[in-house]
Amino acid sequence: MLIDEFVAEFKRELTRLRKQSHGVSRRLIKDLQQVERGIKRCLDYIIGGDGDPGSVRDQLRRLEARKREIDADLKVQQGDMELAIHPNLPDLYRRKVASLQQVLAEEAARPQVVEIIRSLIDRIEIHPGKERGHCEVLIVGALAQIIAFAQQKRPPPPREAAVRP
Repeated sequence: MLIDEFVAEFKRELTRLRKQSHGVSRRLIKDLQQVERGIKRCLDYIIGGDGDPGSVRDQLRRLEARKREIDADLKVQQGDMELAIHPNLPDLYRRKVASLQQVLAEEAARPQVVEIIRSLIDRIEIHPGKERGHCEVLIVGALAQIIAFAQQKRPPPPREAAVRP
C-alpha cells in the first residue's frame, strides 16, 4: 500500500540522516576533547608559573570560545535527531483511508468525509502562478507527504506538497 511505501522510505531517509549526523557528532566530540586538552595545557602553563600568563591569555580565550561553539553545535545535533516516526503510522493512515472510502460510498455522510480530509490537512495556501490565470496550491499537513511521495518527488519543506490543479 502507498502508506507502507511512504513510511518505509521515510524511515530509510531518517536512518541515512542519523548516520550522517552521528559522523558529525563524533567529529565534534573529537574537536571538543582536543580543545579541552588545549585549555588544560594553558591552565597548567599559568599555574605552573612557567612564564607570563598574558602570553597564553588570548589562546585560552580562543579555546574557550571554540568550546562554547562546539557545545552549541552538539546540542543542535542532539535536538535534530529527536525526530522519530511512530511505529503505527501506516495503520493509522490505512484506517483513515479505509474510513474515507467507506464514507464516500454514502451520500448522506459528506460532512464526515470533509472531517476526515481536514484531519489530514493542516492548511491550504494558494499562490499566484507563473502564468496569468494559473495558481499554485500548497497543501500543508500529512496529506502533503502522501501526495509528494505518490508523485515521486521530494517534498519542499516537511509536511508540505505543491499540487498543480
